[in-house]
Amino acid sequence: MTGTLRADWLLMFATARVLLLRFASNPVMMLRMPLFGVLLLLGFVLAYQVSGQTAVPGEDVIGFLVVGVIATMAWNATVWGAGNALQSEIYEGTLPAVVAAPTRIGPVILGYGLGCICYDVSGLLLTVLFGTVLGGRFDIADPLAALVCLLALYVGTLCIGLGFSGLFILSRHSNALSNFLQGPIYLLAGFFVPRSVLPDWVQPLTDVIPISHAVEALRATTLSGASLAEVSGALLATVASSAVFLAIGVWSLRRMDSALRRRATLDLL
Repeated sequence: MTGTLRADWLLMFATARVLLLRFASNPVMMLRMPLFGVLLLLGFVLAYQVSGQTAVPGEDVIGFLVVGVIATMAWNATVWGAGNALQSEIYEGTLPAVVAAPTRIGPVILGYGLGCICYDVSGLLLTVLFGTVLGGRFDIADPLAALVCLLALYVGTLCIGLGFSGLFILSRHSNALSNFLQGPIYLLAGFFVPRSVLPDWVQPLTDVIPISHAVEALRATTLSGASLAEVSGALLATVASSAVFLAIGVWSLRRMDSALRRRATLDLL
């Protein structure tokens, strides 16, 4: 068992390294992530100003939007990265080798997510800096709590990506599904609109999305100076809902592997 876990760890880090090298060889990709967050933040700041929305209940508007952009970046890095990992292998023509290798598929998918998260760091830092320049006000009384909430955000989205990875590959339309999902997620998880203003009948639906709790916890610790104890409930909800998506991911990947081998349709994907 120890040898299997070690092999999984090595495979995950090797996959992340290959992905980062692939990004580094593409100048456009190296510019895309740092600029993506800045341009997205600028767009929403202008949209709020044009619409006359100058306040968010209990929070600084620009700080509120900065956290929303960070959540968007986390979603793109992990759901697009991990969820579309196998689709990327199809594009590269390497999926048969990945499936046939004497290793599990899960570490490959997690490696994609880890690589995208590392790639995300520069954009995240530049977005926070740009938000500060625009006048965003942050109140971080407990830096450890803010860091834990940021990690919870990325772990939650990574679990969602793993949960959807098998569905994406079996559907053969991962890009279409990803695009279809991201709009509703941005709204329901409170990226750019407070969940509190959504209709009451929508609230239970937003509660099952792991990142909705992580986003609220991150906002509380970075904008309102909340402590780790004060956001413990939101973090527990993130862990619980993330575990559901993780279980779905493990199940769907096993089903995918079984279906592909039983039907011998791997080369048709």
